[in-house]
This record gives sequence, C-alpha cells and structure tokens, in this order.
Amino acid sequence: MKLFLRGPGAGLPALSLALLLQACVSHPPPLPGHVYAGRLAVRTDAAPGLPARSTSGQFELSGNASSGQLILTSPIGTTVARARWSDPLGTQGVPSRIELEADGATTRYPTLEDMMQRAIGDQLPLPAMFDWLSGRPWPDAPVRRSADGASFDQLGWHVDLSQLADNRLIDAQRPLPAPALHVRVKLDAAEPATSAPAS
Repeated sequence: MKLFLRGPGAGLPALSLALLLQACVSHPPPLPGHVYAGRLAVRTDAAPGLPARSTSGQFELSGNASSGQLILTSPIGTTVARARWSDPLGTQGVPSRIELEADGATTRYPTLEDMMQRAIGDQLPLPAMFDWLSGRPWPDAPVRRSADGASFDQLGWHVDLSQLADNRLIDAQRPLPAPALHVRVKLDAAEPATSAPAS
C-alpha cells in the first residue's frame, strides 16, 4: 500500500478517510538546514500489464542527504507520513538509520530508495533532491549539462530547471527502466531552518 495520496483516475486513495482522520497529529518541526516545501506530483506511464498511475500531495523536505526528514501531507493538512534518516556512515555519509512513520507504526528500511518506494510508490533519488531543488546537480554523481544550462542529466534522470526562476517549478523525467517516471515539484519556499529551542 502506498501512503501518498493519488490524483483523480489513479484508483483508490492510498489511505482511507478514516486513516487520514486518525493521522491528525501536530506537524513535526523541520530539521536544521535547508527547508524545501511545496507540491509533489509523480506520474508513471503505462506499461505492458500495468496501468498508468499518479500520486500527488504536499511535502516538506529538511536537513540534508545524510540526516534529514520528509513530511508528506494530505490536502486537508494532515500529516500522512514522516520519514527520517540519520546516523551517517562512511565518507559519503550514507544514513544507517532510515525510518518511516505511517498508519500508527514506525518501519525501518535498509535504503532511502526502499523507503521512498513505500512512501510514494516510486524510488526517487532522495539524496540528490536536496541539490536538484536548489537548481544544481548532485555533486556525488556524474552529470551532463545542457548547453544553455537550463537542464542536466544525472542518475538516469533528465532534470529541467527552465521554469525554476520564474515559476519555482522543477520537472524531472526518468525514461528507463520502463515504465517512464515523471516528477513535477512546485516549490513554495526554500528557507533555512532554525534549530528547535532547547526544552
């Protein structure tokens, strides 16, 4: 079962109304670092034996690729899921503790990709998204930039930044492996977060 809310024509919602009402908890504060908030829409093309599907909702991403937090929120402002990762290991700071809180339970995952698959139904490159949402390639992977600098290719994704400055829109597509995956982010803000006051 996917936790993020789906758009019209994509089948039943990932969470029933009853579960959404039960999930009415206070919004956790963002972590220190950058905060990216807005609307996330994910669309997967149809493939042999598989229908097209779409997922959308509000999100808040804070912290960094080694220690961060992702909040997924329903249209009525309910926190549907909260992902947290921390305890980085190695020179690249790969998080060793990855958790997803949803449906009243907390589940641990071995990788961020596995956690994102559970949260929204697709494996998004979460570590790279901190840089992509800032309008730049991720420094830890090879990149091919367009001549005009308005887009780049990285990790099998084509990231289009042409509407970022004027409309705060970022479009990303992963054509392979099939089915193709399309992601659109409409940013509301990207402000530095402040540390929570000591209790």
